[in-house]
Amino acid sequence: MSARYLTIAATDDPVGVELADDIQGVTTRLETATAVSPEPCEPSGFVFPVDAAVRLDTTALRIPQHVNLIVREMDGRVVAEAANRNELSLPDGEYVVEVTSLAVKTYLAIDGRLRSTTDDVGRRLLVDDADDLRLGIRSMHEFPATTVTTTDDPADLARALSCLGSALKTTSSERSWPTLRGHPPLFELGDSFDAPPEFERTDTPVGIEVPPTVSSLFPVAPLAYYTDATVRVGGGPRLLVDGEEYPLDGPGGFERTVHRTLERLFTLDCVVRTEGLYPVDLHARRVVEDDLSFDPAAMYDASLVEQLRAYLDTPHETVEPAIPTWKSTVDLAPAAEHLVHLPFAVADLARVRCPQPALSPSNDEESKAIEDFYRSDGGLVRGVVRRPGPNETPFGEDVRVVQPEPTDTIEHAWVGDGVPMGASKPTLEACKRRLEARPSGAIEVAVVSNSPEMRAEMDVRDLYGLRELVAFDIDIFEDLTGTELTRVLADDYDFVHYVGHVDDDGMQCADGPLDATTLDYVGARAFVLNACRSYEQGMELVEKGAIAGIVTLAEVGNEPATRVGRTLARLLNAGFSMAGAMDVLRSETITGRQYTVVGDAQLQIADSRGGVPLYTEIERREDQYLASVFAYPTARTRLGALCVPYIGDNDDCYFNSGPAGDFLVTKDELEEYLSQSQLPVFVEQRLSWSDELLSCLQNERD
Repeated sequence: MSARYLTIAATDDPVGVELADDIQGVTTRLETATAVSPEPCEPSGFVFPVDAAVRLDTTALRIPQHVNLIVREMDGRVVAEAANRNELSLPDGEYVVEVTSLAVKTYLAIDGRLRSTTDDVGRRLLVDDADDLRLGIRSMHEFPATTVTTTDDPADLARALSCLGSALKTTSSERSWPTLRGHPPLFELGDSFDAPPEFERTDTPVGIEVPPTVSSLFPVAPLAYYTDATVRVGGGPRLLVDGEEYPLDGPGGFERTVHRTLERLFTLDCVVRTEGLYPVDLHARRVVEDDLSFDPAAMYDASLVEQLRAYLDTPHETVEPAIPTWKSTVDLAPAAEHLVHLPFAVADLARVRCPQPALSPSNDEESKAIEDFYRSDGGLVRGVVRRPGPNETPFGEDVRVVQPEPTDTIEHAWVGDGVPMGASKPTLEACKRRLEARPSGAIEVAVVSNSPEMRAEMDVRDLYGLRELVAFDIDIFEDLTGTELTRVLADDYDFVHYVGHVDDDGMQCADGPLDATTLDYVGARAFVLNACRSYEQGMELVEKGAIAGIVTLAEVGNEPATRVGRTLARLLNAGFSMAGAMDVLRSETITGRQYTVVGDAQLQIADSRGGVPLYTEIERREDQYLASVFAYPTARTRLGALCVPYIGDNDDCYFNSGPAGDFLVTKDELEEYLSQSQLPVFVEQRLSWSDELLSCLQNERD
């Protein structure tokens, strides 16, 4: 990656520097006591690779958010750590300080005595006996290195899957860190197999053998990637580790065995890696360490073969309590044409399934929920009420509705024909667009209200940008004509929030409906069409250039839709991906189940202030509070990253996916936690927000 995408520039208000990554479209700010003039310097001497480096004429920095520090000597050895509010002090020496939880990977190289303290909103670093310090940054974005062409012959498909491991930057346990797993090469179908020789894996100690069918090949792709395996068709299904066989068709069936195998290998790598580059206090290690038959310290230096054998000999039941909530399930219809979606699923270490779905019956759970809504006094709805007939879906007689088998992962995507209920609908081009660079700077949002009776949702203008350290530009539009809405959609907004009616003719405008099929181009990266049955219009917006959008699958009442619109605005503003936002909505609101994502559901319009979006359930326990924290992975902080909830005196690290600790805290400690950032909370059976709960707690004192 060229360093031209990364900039370090001085700022005046407040004085300091701004770190910008135009690959990710994110910025980070560091404050200084006096104005500084960054001078470019050699990007060496930071222990880890950096893409851009400057020398700062200061010896004091303030980071205006809570972060962790990992301090190393120049040989890479960790000599100190500071998490939560912990302070540190080190004698005179040469150190490299890694600052975690920032949107840009950040390192400081210093020569002097190091001190670090904290305050209510951030952390300070002071270097005594020095004149300056060096700052290095690296983008966390990954590009596919090449495209592999293959035929639909199973042997060639297996050969293509064997190229996936070429993206790994190491085969040690450190590859469980997302930054050491590069994006897999892209796939395309062609008349013959073609891949650069260095990407093919023909002589690796790990192999996977499966029957010569697409439904056997697709599910093993993430496992092949993570183990750097050579895939062959013929016998099996089985995993081969230096000749030793491990069956992949256990009691739970082929796909489940493959998924459980990957989960076990990955989780044990995360435990073992705590003996390496990042010797952190990992909660998962404490959960399983006493039951392991091997010593993590000794296993860290073992070969890949030795590690895999030890992990595979460990019962799944031993590891299961430590396995993080898995990020995603991707249902791929078993056809070679869907191979092109595999690299994006593999990058997530997704559970890949090849289902044979049936048309959802009219009396299934989802249809019943929709019918119940029609029978209720829903009041005003955002479109013409159109009840499906006995043999008709909400999308008409010709549109097939599928109900994928439920999954316990955070995200769920469906790749195949039909409209999925309860899963997102990605497209290949949308996934590719997310990988493209975009300028950093202010996040540009357009809020469009084309219905006078729905003006209540216009207050989302105040919810977008309800963040410190993140700049938003909000444009408000009312009663647009079709031509005017076309211009808004063609502009390069980061997000368009549409409030109005949608029917079979298109999106309501002041002079009649605008049908998305008539658009030439959509420049907006993402959108929400908060209107009835907006799925088909949303799919057209993605086909015309958007990356992702949130749409509805049925009629929605105006009042519940307004609540959903406001909640979506706050979730996206807080750094949740579209998929993460939908998981929160579906878990906590009935109306949320009538919404889904089209395009690439991993898209974020803003970064979480702490790096990982958090959701917290809070329960009063007499004079204390039980706070249960849940973390949500994103495309920028993929499976394997960690988070440290800054609550109470916690300094344990948790996986960034699923439960991240239960904390019994005092009222003061809870208030301090809630004041750190805007985050969703679930309290007294209701989805709320940290600032609202904080206000209630403070009012109790008055």
